[in-house]
Amino acid sequence: MAGYDRVFGLVREEVNQLFEEGREIDREKYLELINANAENKAKLMEIYDSLCALPMRSDYKYNEPSELEEIYAESDISTLPDDKYTPVDKEYFRGAWLGRCIGCALGQPVEGWQSQRIIDWYKNAGKYPIRYYVPTVSGENRNEGLATDEKLCGMPLDDDTRFTVIYYKLLKETGYDFDSWDVGSHWAWNLPFRFVCTAETQAYLNYINVDIFTPWWKPENAMELLKSERVNSHLNPYREWIGAQIRCDAFAYVAAGMPRLASRLAHTDAYFSHIKNGIYGEMFFAALISAAFTEKDINKCFETALAVIPKKSRFYEEAVWARELAESDIARDELRLSLIERGKKYNWVHTINNAAFCIASIMRFKNDFREAIAFAVECGADTDCNGATVGSFMGALMGESGIPEDLKAGIKDTFSVGVSPYDNYSIRAFADEVKELHDSLNK
Repeated sequence: MAGYDRVFGLVREEVNQLFEEGREIDREKYLELINANAENKAKLMEIYDSLCALPMRSDYKYNEPSELEEIYAESDISTLPDDKYTPVDKEYFRGAWLGRCIGCALGQPVEGWQSQRIIDWYKNAGKYPIRYYVPTVSGENRNEGLATDEKLCGMPLDDDTRFTVIYYKLLKETGYDFDSWDVGSHWAWNLPFRFVCTAETQAYLNYINVDIFTPWWKPENAMELLKSERVNSHLNPYREWIGAQIRCDAFAYVAAGMPRLASRLAHTDAYFSHIKNGIYGEMFFAALISAAFTEKDINKCFETALAVIPKKSRFYEEAVWARELAESDIARDELRLSLIERGKKYNWVHTINNAAFCIASIMRFKNDFREAIAFAVECGADTDCNGATVGSFMGALMGESGIPEDLKAGIKDTFSVGVSPYDNYSIRAFADEVKELHDSLNK
């Protein structure tokens, strides 16, 4: 069964991933070898095996574990107070989910565009700076995306909203008692294979191909098998990309005001398909959004989220840098360009550079929902993901009443995700369901 790419493409991408992870690798030599064997799958797999055996560079300065206990041991989580249930008004659940839908809709029609192209589109439409959804018409050009201003009639299908619903359903079935094997089983029953991409595609494929993982029962040693079969990493060069980071919201919502719990649940999910910084992205934003439901000081929310990830990781380093730059007196355009330039070392859908866009948006435009999501989208790259993440945080922080009325009106209190019964469904009604689950699991 085909994965996200052919073996040739996967092994080529593995070269970059291993270099970023800190392996001792001659990229030019390996890429030349891979190109010379592009149609020889057996040889490509031999090359892949040799790549996986490469040692770490002696001068690699980061320490980036993937196991939860090791992550926490390298973090400042001990500085956080213990979680405790706090009643949260439905205003904030509605704000978080509405914010996610609005931010996702703003970014969806320009996903993958470079920053300047987005700016030019708005300028040629006479609608720059960004204040509203993407113009359908810009000069003589049209954008046929379903979330543009002339066509928007609710949040269209998107994985950035679908995963929130998928995990709400998981939490409703299992509560907090689930592991990474259960995540894979839940996907197999509820998430069509072609609804996912990159790291999710490869992990899904790996999971389905573990011979003992039948659909009828869970092995006693399920997690041992998941690890030994390398479900999250085998032929998965996307394991530090943004896919896990966009899946954090249901955990943040149901664990609203309990960031320790939110980060743990996020780890369980991320571990199914990601490693290292791919995991940290989901843990960080789960804790950040969870904290925002009850802590209205953005700086404290940020410190809480930072405390759940390893201090000697690339993610931690980038998060601190993005925050400091955003809070400096640097001009808005210079901030945007600096973020873009620094992020070029990673793929446009990597966790780290997109996380920096989100962090900078939040820390520069505190308590301004519109400006925060607009800046996140204007930075380019994975615009629907970043708009959704920033919108989710700002909505949890400010509540439904803190979101501009025109953005609310444009989304028409409606979303669709292709998961029954959540198509043409009320945003408010779903948020209220999530609040009920939060209360029932935590009181």
